[in-house]
Amino acid sequence: MGFSVAYETAELISPALQREMIAVTNELSSDRAWLSCEPPLLMNRGGILGGASKPNFSPHPDELAAAKAAGERDGTLSDLIQILCSVSSQFDVDWVISHDCSNGPLGCIRCGRCDPEVQDQCQVLSELAEELGGCDLDLDDL
Repeated sequence: MGFSVAYETAELISPALQREMIAVTNELSSDRAWLSCEPPLLMNRGGILGGASKPNFSPHPDELAAAKAAGERDGTLSDLIQILCSVSSQFDVDWVISHDCSNGPLGCIRCGRCDPEVQDQCQVLSELAEELGGCDLDLDDL
């Protein structure tokens, strides 16, 4: 069982701009361990740049400790959204955000700013992750 937060550009993006956006996104993502959420991985989908990232509601405590000891920050859903906001601002590109349980888009990131609906949903998911963090639970077994 999986759950993903999806993101895609609101309009077609030229191949050259896609390459630039992917490079910047990778650079912004590189200083995190990404144990609590998959990093933003962008792909061309018929001229639309998009991807999907799964939050990890129960990262392994040993991996978290190793990342902390190595001085790496854990990548979270909030970090994912912040990176998309940065790319939106830098390239003047809007993102449409959804997740597996949404009926269509949750909202957008426009001019580097995230819609309140997206922020609210991400906050709820982050709180759920914190609550489940203390449990010995593997959601894939459900």
